[in-house]
Amino acid sequence: MKLKVHTIASHVNTVSLASVQADVLLVGCFEGEVASIASSSDGSLKLLAEVTSGAIATQAQADGFTGAVGETLVHFAGDRLSTKKVVLFGLGARGKGNINSFRKAITAALKKAKSLGATEIGFSQLDPAAAAGTDTYTMAQSLASYAGMLDYVINHQKTALGGHKAEKRFAKLHLVGTLETANEMFRGLRAGFQVASSVNLARDLANEPAGTLTPAKLAKVAKAVAAANENLSIKVFDHKQLKKMGAHALLAVAKGSAEKPCLIDLVYSPAGSSESDPVALTLIGKSVTFDSGGLDIKAADGMRNMKRDMSGGAVTLGAIQAIAALGLNIKVRCVMAATENMINGRAYKPGDVLQTMKGLTVEVDNTDAEGRLTLADAIEYAKRQGDTTIVDLATLTGAVKMMTGDVGACIFGNNDEFTNQVFSAATSQNERLLPVPMWEEFKASNNSDMADLKNSGGAPGSTTAAYFLRAFAGEEIKWCHVDIAGVAFRDRDMGPDPRGATGYGVRTLVELATRLSAKS
Repeated sequence: MKLKVHTIASHVNTVSLASVQADVLLVGCFEGEVASIASSSDGSLKLLAEVTSGAIATQAQADGFTGAVGETLVHFAGDRLSTKKVVLFGLGARGKGNINSFRKAITAALKKAKSLGATEIGFSQLDPAAAAGTDTYTMAQSLASYAGMLDYVINHQKTALGGHKAEKRFAKLHLVGTLETANEMFRGLRAGFQVASSVNLARDLANEPAGTLTPAKLAKVAKAVAAANENLSIKVFDHKQLKKMGAHALLAVAKGSAEKPCLIDLVYSPAGSSESDPVALTLIGKSVTFDSGGLDIKAADGMRNMKRDMSGGAVTLGAIQAIAALGLNIKVRCVMAATENMINGRAYKPGDVLQTMKGLTVEVDNTDAEGRLTLADAIEYAKRQGDTTIVDLATLTGAVKMMTGDVGACIFGNNDEFTNQVFSAATSQNERLLPVPMWEEFKASNNSDMADLKNSGGAPGSTTAAYFLRAFAGEEIKWCHVDIAGVAFRDRDMGPDPRGATGYGVRTLVELATRLSAKS
């Protein structure tokens, strides 16, 4: 596949709001203040009241716009502004906002701008403390990342021959502010667009048909990501090399496919670091590019969207791309054990006993519990490199939806402090994450009469699957597992996420790396 990159330019203006050249001007309004905008302490609102001779306040009152979070109002300014259309959007009560309410507010505003066909958007600077309880940088970063994520389109396979007309995309974001805040706004915009670009890369990969995105093609995309940043290096291990290193669990899953498996290892080394410096954070993503279920074959409905079963790998690749682009001062590894789980005369079978890279033997209880087998070898590979802090993300179990539906993911871990760090990073990015305790009574569920373990421990499926992975992580390192099966791919749009692949987890991992970088 060819990488499809759409970029949004940004510009920080210090000119008058009235002279901004854009298709739509977004202006925030606090709840209950719309009637008094003519005397508002907010310069943007006061200016709007003046140039519209109070018409915008009159319209707001007539339409019932109060300024509550999520509300929008479209005002046609005519020739009174350089921008013909103004979208007034609600911020909630002054001084009561937080970053998540701000993100909800700009999601509504940006969606409205999108519906108006805007390609260039003006955004009036807000008091970050009053509107979002945060600083200028974080506000600008959120604005840019949400603009980029909301601009995503899935229809890469549509053609003009089929009647498709290219939709209007966001092309430029004008942020109107002051000279004093310009540098922080620009830094925030740049960082936000980098994150959004990486989220959209993860979405593109998970949306790509499995006939196109094979394990080899995933490795090719990873090589392109590495080539684009001089601080990223990559190794790709082929079938013969995997056999030599003892990755028999991964190889067993791959036996039924005509596509050869590979293990992809990317390392980001910040400027000034040396090759001997230890990796501070390892990201491992399940990278099964198509999952038929194997001989324990899935029903047709369950197989329909199994191109998404490499969403974990897509997210970790997107995250390390963003970490490298942002130049974070932390050494990070990304590992993807890429394969298909298919059926032929050589496919692995229920009852087979596999020897993993770690040396533990595993009885195959169900060939559709293949993801944990690939992750077992990927975790061991990372540990062999000396890595001691690992997060794995996987579309691992349908059972996770019993706890969080399609709204959030679940996190399991062997170290409460580290698990809480990941949870806190996710919460700060409004990526819903539920910590699930690993009660010791469930550990024996993966016991086997024939081998050290079996690959399906029964109910509760998400917890027993996590315990299987924990057997390979061990207790001597910090490890946590994030089951994203409910959120990686949705049948509905939600917040900044479209239908289809969401890229859930990229923002969490980048925030985690940012926080760990600050401590190093």
